[in-house]
Amino acid sequence: MVAIQNTHPHPQDGQLCTTVYQKPSYEPYYLSFNSIHPLHMKKNIPFAKLLRTIRYCSTFQTYLNEREKLRMALLVNKYPNKIIDEQFNNALLKFGINESLTLINYNRSRQKIIDFPIKEKLLVNYDKTIFVHFV
Repeated sequence: MVAIQNTHPHPQDGQLCTTVYQKPSYEPYYLSFNSIHPLHMKKNIPFAKLLRTIRYCSTFQTYLNEREKLRMALLVNKYPNKIIDEQFNNALLKFGINESLTLINYNRSRQKIIDFPIKEKLLVNYDKTIFVHFV
């Protein structure tokens, strides 16, 4: 099957299922936790990647598989388990999901995340706005 919008569709038990698509050249390297980048940037990686995993994995089992691949990749990149778990929990809490994902609640929780309204980005008038970045 062909990848569509970063998803990998595949037949499973007579159903069309999806999971996260990885290019053949994919390597599990993200911004190292030891880098000098601000902490909020490093924390956003597990947060955003977990949400992507939930959105793209149509079954609980594929979600579990992808979540563990993500956890391993983050550990390889020196992310502490505490930060990984914290950000995985924060990703769920952002959508009002106060419980761990299970086989029973996965589809309902996933749909809640998919249906969540996306904030419209405010346009920046660069003629009147000055950005100062301190390092």
